[in-house]
Amino acid sequence: MVGINDQEKVVETGEYKNIYKNEGSHFFYTSTHYLVEKLIRKYAGNGKLTILDAGCGTGGLAKKLSHLARVSAIDFSAEAVKLAKKNDIHAKLASINSLPFADNSFDLVTCVDVIYHRQVNDREALSEIARVLKRGGVLILRVPANKFLMSAHDVHVHTARRYSKKELANKLRRAGFKIKFISYVHAPIFPISFIRVVLERLTRKAAVSTVGEVNPILNMILAAVLKLEAKMISGGVMMPFGQGLIAVATTNRQSNPGQKRR
Repeated sequence: MVGINDQEKVVETGEYKNIYKNEGSHFFYTSTHYLVEKLIRKYAGNGKLTILDAGCGTGGLAKKLSHLARVSAIDFSAEAVKLAKKNDIHAKLASINSLPFADNSFDLVTCVDVIYHRQVNDREALSEIARVLKRGGVLILRVPANKFLMSAHDVHVHTARRYSKKELANKLRRAGFKIKFISYVHAPIFPISFIRVVLERLTRKAAVSTVGEVNPILNMILAAVLKLEAKMISGGVMMPFGQGLIAVATTNRQSNPGQKRR
């Protein structure tokens, strides 16, 4: 389990500042947030929802979702929580392995690129998410995919694991979820990622972030292509390969197995 005293070990502190600076415009974040919003509308509807953004980072997604629902947010990095508050998100400093909420608290949980971290126990995290979701509640989960894509950026952000589709599905089921949909995502940039990894291994490149400013024209093109992919995925098309995986699952139990927490 990740303790609060360990929070800054999970991601380099400077990386949160990179994300905060670029999250509103970078093609990766804008397309991911766009896809999450479309999946929420499809699988959770447009009614008044209670949402938890579990591992909110600098709060960009939570801010976008705040017009849809009442959003709570947690992160185990003090730096991330500080930056999320600058985004007008009242995030709590907490671990996803021990969520500070009672059973059956939320209609929906979003968890984007969190459970793969080196100091996160993904099984505990998924069980905790299942505990705080209401019966039939929805989880929208994104993780990095394909172990062979482990890169210098992964080392920089302390990635412990990249998932196969089968592995992720099994972990969701063991945590008490019924899978509604699971697909690879960001297929259009998969070749770029693969080539970058090959070159990094040939040159033995040191750990470094890939989050930063992108040429505006290239950024606009990539954002448009990835948003088209998002429309396809939200429409039910499953990508056969990609840089990541996106899953939609619902709680599949008669009652919550966890103990109530405050």
